Amino acid sequence: MNTFTFLPQHEGYLPYFLLMPALMAAIHTVACYVNSPTVSLTQFSGPAAPPPNGLLARVYGVKNIYTSLIRFYAAYHISNPQIYDLATLTFVGVLFLYAGEVFVYRTSRLKETAFSFVLSGSALVWMVSQREWYLS
Repeated sequence: MNTFTFLPQHEGYLPYFLLMPALMAAIHTVACYVNSPTVSLTQFSGPAAPPPNGLLARVYGVKNIYTSLIRFYAAYHISNPQIYDLATLTFVGVLFLYAGEVFVYRTSRLKETAFSFVLSGSALVWMVSQREWYLS
């Protein structure tokens, strides 16, 4: 049995890329339920951040798991336009979430969210610019 049969079979690198943030989100979901809220909510440590608590960690974990599932599904069904658009919107949602938390509500700082901005911004540009190719 070949190990690579479990990887997406579509041409291009985007399906493989989508596996990375999907896996990261799934792992962070586990962290939100297993670790203390202080550890799992470190990205929300800005000057106006509320004290970390279990409810916030679990809500963030739920957000991460559905984002992860959409991205995993999109990696294997990249030519489905509805799934492609949903996956694109998960990156829009991350940018919207962190932009609001950093610049409006000040519950996060840029140094804790920079990776999310770069990853989501890059993914969004990639997915929008290559949409026609993957859906043709």
